[in-house]
Amino acid sequence: MVRLPIDTKNTTSSIRIGFTDQRLTAHGGMILWSHFLHQQGFRKQLRAVLPHCPSSPNAYDPSRVALGYMGGILCGADKLSRVAWLQSDAEISDVLGVEAIASQSTFSRFFDVFGQKTCNVLNGLHQQAVYRLPSRQAGYTLDLDSWSLLHEDGHQQGVAVGYTRPGLKPCHRPLIAALAEGKLIANYWLRRGDSACVNGAAEFLRQTVKNPPSHIRIGLLRGDAGFGHNRVMAMAEELGLKFILVAQLTQKIQSLCRHDDQPWQAT
Repeated sequence: MVRLPIDTKNTTSSIRIGFTDQRLTAHGGMILWSHFLHQQGFRKQLRAVLPHCPSSPNAYDPSRVALGYMGGILCGADKLSRVAWLQSDAEISDVLGVEAIASQSTFSRFFDVFGQKTCNVLNGLHQQAVYRLPSRQAGYTLDLDSWSLLHEDGHQQGVAVGYTRPGLKPCHRPLIAALAEGKLIANYWLRRGDSACVNGAAEFLRQTVKNPPSHIRIGLLRGDAGFGHNRVMAMAEELGLKFILVAQLTQKIQSLCRHDDQPWQAT
C-alpha cells in the first residue's frame, strides 16, 4: 500500500490517497458467510444431493455453480443474468471459494435437470438446520404468511394474474411458515399467482407440523386474516395446536361485536 498525502489549499488538513495492486470487491463481507459454510461442511453435503453428473472435464463442479448462485442472490441479484454479471467482479469468486461465477446459460442448464425428487432431497439440507435448533419447554411459535412475487414478463411456470399491492399483476403467491424464536423457515410452497391465502393452507400446516424432528414442538400457531378460515382452524385443532388467527371482518363477525344495541362503528 502506497500512501500519498495531499495538502488542501484552504486548510491544514490533508487527504490520503492509497494505491494497491490487490484486487478489491464491494462484496468482501461475503467471506463471513462463505467461511461459515466451509465450517459446516456444506459443500460436501451439497455435492452429495445434487443430481448433476458433468460429462466434460472442463465443466464447473455442480456444488460450486450452486454456491455461486446462492452468493449472487445474497449480493442482491434477482435474475440469473444479474448473478452472471458478477463475473465482472474477479475477486468475488475467491471470496466464495469457487473457480468463477457461472454464465446465465450455465445456470439455465443447471436448473433444467431439477425435478420433484431432487427438490425433496434438497429439503434434507434444510432439515439439518432444523435439527440444530434446541428444544424449548414452551415450544416454538409457527407463523404463517403469504405474499405476491411480481413477474413483469410473466413467462415463468405458475405465474398467473393475481392481486398485488400495485393491482392485478402476473405473480406467484408463495406460502411460508417460519419458526419465530429460531428465525428459521420451517416450510415453503410456491403457488400460482391466482391462489388465495387459504388455498392448500390446511395441508401445508399439517406437513409443516409433521416434518420437524421430535424435539421441535410447535407451541403456538399465528396467522393473519388470510388464514382465518374453518379449514385451517379445524386442522390446527386436529393437530392439537393453540392458535391465534385474525378473524375476517365479515358482517356476521361485526354483528357479534355489537353491544347495547349500538350500531357498528368502523375503526
